[in-house]
Amino acid sequence: MKMLKERQVVRSIHIIGAVLIGTYIYSPWSSLEWFTLLNQLVVVPVLTLSGLWMWKGHKIRATLKKSPNNP
Repeated sequence: MKMLKERQVVRSIHIIGAVLIGTYIYSPWSSLEWFTLLNQLVVVPVLTLSGLWMWKGHKIRATLKKSPNNP
């Protein structure tokens, strides 16, 4: 996947997750148990990983490229 496309996909995932968190905070859906569980078990970890990838993805990629296990 090209870098621009990867960045757009990760950014879109991050924005959708942020919308779900905003919906959870500002809507009456926060009283629904399944919506709370969805946010806790799926949305927050995905937002964390996508945010870290957008922030430090270039460093992670560079570290994996110079790993001695990779030819």
